[in-house]
Amino acid sequence: MYLICRDSPVVGADQDFGAGTVLSNRAFQINVEQTAPNMPVFGTTTYTSGSSTILDNTAGGVSIGTVTFSDADGANTISITMAANSYFTFVDNGDGTGSVTTTADTINFPISDQSGTTVTLTFTATDTCGATSPGTMPIIVQNIKPTLTGLTPGVTTSETVDAERQIASYTCSDPSDNVTPTITVSPSASPEYFVTRFLSGTSKTGVYEIILPTQSTSWQFNYDTVNSYTIVVKCSDGKPLGTASATLVVSLSPNQPPEITNLPLGNTIGVSQTKSNGDVIYTIVYTDPDPDDTVGFTFTCNPPGCPLTVLASGEVQLTDDMSNANANGYDVKITPTDNKNNVGSARTLTVVVTELNNAPAFSNLPQIVPIDENVVVGSTVYTASFTDPDLVNTHTFTLAASAYFQIATPTSGAITTKSAINYEALGGVYSYALQVTVSDGILTVTSTVTFTISDVNEALVWNAATYRTNVQDGATVGTVLTDPGFAITDEDTGDTHKCFMNCGVSAGYFSINTACALRLTSAYSLDAGLTSPVTCIVTAVDKGSHTATTTLSITIDDANNYSPAFSQSFYGFTVSGYAGSGTSVGIVNATDADIGTFGTFSYTLNTTALKGNYFTVNSATGVISPTVNLLTVCNCSGSALSMTVTATDKGGRTGSSQVVVYVSEATTTPTTTTTDRYRTFFEDTRNIAWFSVAMVLLAVIAVVTPYVMVRYVCQGPALCKNPCRQRHYFRHMRPYNPKPREVFNSSPRPPPRPQPLQTIRKPPPPKGYQFWRSEKIGL
Repeated sequence: MYLICRDSPVVGADQDFGAGTVLSNRAFQINVEQTAPNMPVFGTTTYTSGSSTILDNTAGGVSIGTVTFSDADGANTISITMAANSYFTFVDNGDGTGSVTTTADTINFPISDQSGTTVTLTFTATDTCGATSPGTMPIIVQNIKPTLTGLTPGVTTSETVDAERQIASYTCSDPSDNVTPTITVSPSASPEYFVTRFLSGTSKTGVYEIILPTQSTSWQFNYDTVNSYTIVVKCSDGKPLGTASATLVVSLSPNQPPEITNLPLGNTIGVSQTKSNGDVIYTIVYTDPDPDDTVGFTFTCNPPGCPLTVLASGEVQLTDDMSNANANGYDVKITPTDNKNNVGSARTLTVVVTELNNAPAFSNLPQIVPIDENVVVGSTVYTASFTDPDLVNTHTFTLAASAYFQIATPTSGAITTKSAINYEALGGVYSYALQVTVSDGILTVTSTVTFTISDVNEALVWNAATYRTNVQDGATVGTVLTDPGFAITDEDTGDTHKCFMNCGVSAGYFSINTACALRLTSAYSLDAGLTSPVTCIVTAVDKGSHTATTTLSITIDDANNYSPAFSQSFYGFTVSGYAGSGTSVGIVNATDADIGTFGTFSYTLNTTALKGNYFTVNSATGVISPTVNLLTVCNCSGSALSMTVTATDKGGRTGSSQVVVYVSEATTTPTTTTTDRYRTFFEDTRNIAWFSVAMVLLAVIAVVTPYVMVRYVCQGPALCKNPCRQRHYFRHMRPYNPKPREVFNSSPRPPPRPQPLQTIRKPPPPKGYQFWRSEKIGL
C-alpha cells in the first residue's frame, strides 16, 4: 500500500505525517497492490527409528515419524490431514508438522497384515487461503522370517519298516504369522516314504514330526538301490522372504538277520516218555536288530522223523507222544529267518528221551514266614528248596501274582520284596498266602508260603519346624498359653507321644506337660529387663522311644502393668504476683515402671477448682506456668491455688499429685504526670532485675521458714514417726478461696483524685549519684 500525493513532485513519494508536520489543503489517493499467495510446500519426512522400515510385529501406538510442511506466507496457518489408513494414526501438531503412529487397534488391524509390503501414507496440507499441497510417507513393513529349530542334521534307520515310526522332530515358530511346514525328499519316491505332520503347539509355534509310514511288500526301502535320502524341511509364513529351511539326511541301515541267544545249551534236555502231543518242551530266545522284522524258524532233525516242530513264536512243540519216539535222542538244527529272507546262524538243540519222570518235591514248604514292615525293597525274605531224583532236569520256580513279593531268579527259588511294605497302609490285611510252583520241565509241584507282616514302631515327625505362641507381659503364674497348634505325624496307628521342653536361659519361666500343654510357671516381665521372644526346643517321644524336636517361639506381648507415679505426693511452688503468661512456676516429675510404649506418658493439669484456667503444664516436660497475667487477669495475689496434676500413659493408666501454687502479694499504684521528671526506681530495668531476684529470695525465705518451723514442731523427736501429723499440716494449708477477698475486688477502682500540676521553672540542684535516676524522661 502506498500514498499518492497530488502536490508532490513525484507520484508515490513518501510523506511524513509525524509530529510537528502541518499539512493543509492536501488531497491523497491510496492504492493497494495485492500479490498471489504462496502455496504450502511439503518439506521433510523424519522417521523415529531413523529408517522407513518397521517390523511386522510392531506394537500399537508406536511412533513412526513426522512429516513437515512450510508456507512462505508467514501469517498463514497450515492444517494437515492424512488419507484414511486403518493401520496408522495421524495427529496434526498445529505447527506445520504431523506425527504418525501405528494404530492402537492391533486386534482388528495388526501391522502384520501389511507384512512384506510398502505402505505409502498420503498427506494434504491446507493454508489459511485454502491453498493445498500433497505429501507422502512410504513405510516398509518388513516380514519377520520364521525360525526352524530342533532338526538333527542326520539320522540312521533300518530299511525295514513294518510299523510306523518317528525318525525326527522340529519346531516352526513365527512371532506374528501362522507358519506352514513342508518337506522335499531327494531322491523322490512314490508313494512317499517320508511324511511330516503336526505334533503339538499352535499355528504360530508348532512342533512337527517326520515319520516313516508302514511299508508293504509292494513299496519299501531297498538298501541295495538307495541307502540315503536328503529331506529339505521348510517353514513358511506365506510372505516374501518368509521361509526358513533346514536339511535332514536319512541314512538306511541294511536289514540284519536274527540270532538265537539260548542255544547251544551246556547240556541236553531230557524229555520224558510221558510227554504228549502238543506239549512244549523248549522255547527259543532270539534277537533281531531290526525292530520291525517278522522272525520265523526252519529246522532239520537227525535222525529224521523226530516228533516235534519249531513254531514262529520260538516254542519247540511235540507233534506226537514221546512214547512213540523212534530214537533215544534227536539233534534239532534250528535256523532263524526274517521277512527280508535274511538267514541267521543255525543252532542245535539236543533232545534226549528219558524214562518216566519223577516229580520234584518241596523240602521246606508249606511255611509261615513273619517279616517286619519297611523291609528294604529287593531283600530276600525266603528261599524255597526242593528235591528231585531226576538230576538231568532243569527246574524253574514261579510265584503267584503279588504286589509285594516276587521270584528274583526263576532257577534259584529266592523270594524277594518288589515294593515297599507299610503296615499302616495294608488296610487291615497283614497275611499273604502265595502259591509257589517248581517245575522240572515235565512235572510241576505247588505249595504255599504265607508271609505275615509285623508292625514296627516308626519315627514321629513334627509337621512344622517352628511353632509360635504368645503370653501377656506380667501374666499371672499358672496362665495357660495359647495352643501353638502342635501337630505330629506318626505312621503308627494308636501310637502316643509325650512332650518335653528346654528353654535354655529362660528355663523356669515356662513349662510343658506330657500332653504338650504350655503354662507360665514364673512371672515373666519385660519391665524387669527380660527379652522377647523366648525360644524353646520341644521334644516329642513316642512309645518306641523315637524322638523328634521342633522350635517353639514364645512372644511376650507388652502390657500396661504400672501406672505413672509422681516423685512427690504434694508439690508446693511460689510465684510472683506480677508473673505473666509463660513464666515457669515449677516442675513436676513422674516415672512409669513400664518399658516401651506403655512407659511413655504425658502431663495434664486440672484447674477446675480455680475461677479460671490460669495455669497449664507442659505435657512433655512437666513445667507448670501461668496462662495469664496473674496481676491483671487472675487477681490472685497473696493466694494459694490448689490444682491436680495427672500423668497418663499410652495405655490410659494415670497417676496424680497435688500442686499448690503460692502467689506472692502485689500492689498496684498508678502514676500519672505530664511533666518532665527523673526516672523512678522501677522504671530502670537494671533496678527491676536485682529487685526481682531479691524479692524471690525473700518469698522463698518467707515460705521455707514457717514450713521448717511447722515441720520441726510436727516431726520433732516425739512426733517424727507419726505420719498423720504431716498429713494434718498439709490438710490445713490455706486452699484457694474461690470467693475473692476484698483486696482483690474485681470491680473497677475509682480513678485517683486529680492533683494540681506543678510547673518546675528551674531544675533542682544536682543530687548525689543515684542509679535509679540515671537520666531524665518525659511522660
